[in-house]
Amino acid sequence: MDESSEYDEGELRDSAFRLLAMREQSRTELKRKLIQKQWPADMVKRVVDELTQEGWQSDERFAGSFIREKVGQKQGKLKILAQATQQKGISTETVEDIFESMEIDWFELCAQLKQKKFGDDDPADEKAWNRQVRFLQQRGFTPEQIFACVNRPRR
Repeated sequence: MDESSEYDEGELRDSAFRLLAMREQSRTELKRKLIQKQWPADMVKRVVDELTQEGWQSDERFAGSFIREKVGQKQGKLKILAQATQQKGISTETVEDIFESMEIDWFELCAQLKQKKFGDDDPADEKAWNRQVRFLQQRGFTPEQIFACVNRPRR
């Protein structure tokens, strides 16, 4: 039995469009989801390539919306970069280009998150300081950004 009689490429396109209608998808994510629905990998690759060429799927558009969402959640550059490249399959260059075009003040974002979580007061002791630093590291901020907004406890 050949591929065309067993699988309908039109149905595959419809399935891909339904996924894209819900939200933007990266190429990697879209292919993974379609293959999980038991579509043949070679057919999925061909259809996703066509959708990308036609402008229905765009890693740049996806990355922009993904980054805006994560910045809104006050996540740092390192965490966003790792998620976008490792989980979503977006190239580092694309992510860096989007960061640059958005002109995000990572120091200010870090300071806002620190203030929201811990308030305006400096950490009372070394333990509190370590807790604040760890929290901001887990959120994906660089040491330079963290140390700019978390003051050492007074001795």
